[in-house]
Amino acid sequence: MRALARFIAVPTLLGLLAFPAGAAEACPPSDLERFTAEAMVADADLRQSAGEALQACASFALDQYRNVGEIEERILVHIAALAGRTSYATYAADEIPHASPALIALLGVAFRPLYPHLRSLSEEENTAALRTIVFHLLSQTGPLATGSVARPAPATGARP
Repeated sequence: MRALARFIAVPTLLGLLAFPAGAAEACPPSDLERFTAEAMVADADLRQSAGEALQACASFALDQYRNVGEIEERILVHIAALAGRTSYATYAADEIPHASPALIALLGVAFRPLYPHLRSLSEEENTAALRTIVFHLLSQTGPLATGSVARPAPATGARP
């Protein structure tokens, strides 16, 4: 039984040690210097790259949450900053932002740890990020979100 416990403990320990290295790879701190809202407003390619970085970082956070049950604080700050900056820059560039599917999934499983970081963004970035998330969620609900309900097609044939 002890051998089995060691067999299970070693991969778990190695997995926990690999997370900081994986975090630096999936969510490099240099992203926060590279993806500034001001730079992204005029550069569509940079906005797209920031969206891809947000997707990768949110996916990493989801994996970390599923494997360990919590997410590093640095990763949460990184995700919130990228979400706020990309949404704000996209609105400022007169485009409609699209929420990252991984970010939406992360909000579903780890709302409490992530929300304070979204809330601590500047007012413009916070508003843009939350608006993007809300509009994404509303678009997922379909026509019921607007109050519209499809009418049933009229029945053909004789009524009993």
